[in-house]
Amino acid sequence: MAQHASLPGRDVHRIVTMAHRCEEADGVAPFNEQTTLGLSREPSPSRMHFLVRQEESVIAYAGVETVGDGAEAELAVDPAHRRQGVGSALLAEVTDWLETEITQLRVWAHGDRPHAEAFAAARGFARDRGLFQFSRDLDGFAWPSAWPEGIGRNWPIGEAPPAHVAEGVRLRPFRVGRDEAEWLRVNAAAFASHPEQGRWTAADLAAREDETWFDPDGLLVAEDEDGMLGFHWTKVEDGVGEVYVLGVDPRAQGTGLGRTLTLAGLAHLAAHGIRQVDLYADESNTKAVKLYRSQGFDIVRTDVQWTKRLR
Repeated sequence: MAQHASLPGRDVHRIVTMAHRCEEADGVAPFNEQTTLGLSREPSPSRMHFLVRQEESVIAYAGVETVGDGAEAELAVDPAHRRQGVGSALLAEVTDWLETEITQLRVWAHGDRPHAEAFAAARGFARDRGLFQFSRDLDGFAWPSAWPEGIGRNWPIGEAPPAHVAEGVRLRPFRVGRDEAEWLRVNAAAFASHPEQGRWTAADLAAREDETWFDPDGLLVAEDEDGMLGFHWTKVEDGVGEVYVLGVDPRAQGTGLGRTLTLAGLAHLAAHGIRQVDLYADESNTKAVKLYRSQGFDIVRTDVQWTKRLR
């Protein structure tokens, strides 16, 4: 088993190939976006990669990042090498690497599968968080009968009540090279209690801007004379749209801006021919879950974060 602060391109390729085999076998990808992007990141004292090799292949991988006194990890074992102790050895290696001040380890399992639950429970992990994936087809969506002035070019019109924003608020696309600092400020404020989204850095944002799917026109922001109030970042991959991140600054929460931003992002996707839209929300975020259910989204998958106290 090998530990690396950073990975050469050939190992990234081997890990991605192994991840594809896992997805084919399990019906769900083993790693989230943060882990996938982390494969190519520069070395950091807070991040470590663990690989189990067999000849020229990687048969298991774990990515770990420390945050304060906790650590977060994702791991996967090639389907052909499961139930042979590889996963247990990999997890033990991860735990041994963590320093004495790390008191808690959190591990994501995608798809809420019984064998993942059994693996976690047998090793002293407890279910801590659930992340719902919602999905719906936009055909038959109840579109507003009108959009705020200045936006909505080719956006669909329906018979639902008009979409509105407060006086002095306008919607516009994100401006690369100008809006990053304000976006990071609003994102941090909107997700102050979120363990992942709220700690995004300029490097995290820049990494997404470098992705092939990034489209600044699909990142809609709301602002007034005092600055940015909120945003709806949409994403399109393989013909499927996603409510990637939706955030509202605390000073605009409770004004209905979140609902309007949600509708605006969906309309942007529909105007570009997208019919299926996915989104994610924590099961504990009952307000968001209620909003998305009211807009016709159904839960199609649950990811689970398992947590273990180390010390």
